[in-house]
Amino acid sequence: NNSVMINNCVVKPPLRYNKITDARKISELDKRWPQLKYEINFGRNKQYLWKNEFLKHGSCSIKRYQQPAYFDLAMNLKDKFDLLSTLRNHRITPGSTYQLDDIRKGHKDSFYKGS
Repeated sequence: NNSVMINNCVVKPPLRYNKITDARKISELDKRWPQLKYEINFGRNKQYLWKNEFLKHGSCSIKRYQQPAYFDLAMNLKDKFDLLSTLRNHRITPGSTYQLDDIRKGHKDSFYKGS
């Protein structure tokens, strides 16, 4: 939806992040959603990136997906769609500027092909 940003939704009571303690879940998340700004152990312990993303975007889906389901869904989508490869196939690479319609086309191709 071009007209709606899906982030920072207001929810009552205010959304809280529960630190992930399951070692297997932390490892799975770190493989798919690494906290590149921090040394690995510090990032896994503090979880700043995951917390920020959940509070920002999870707030909009909290009625359907509680925190564990939100992260499971994010990982499943990452595994299902190799968006970076699809965009590369459309000659869209990180670090350059592109028209939004070109990115949309690459994204739609990824979604519909399931690659």
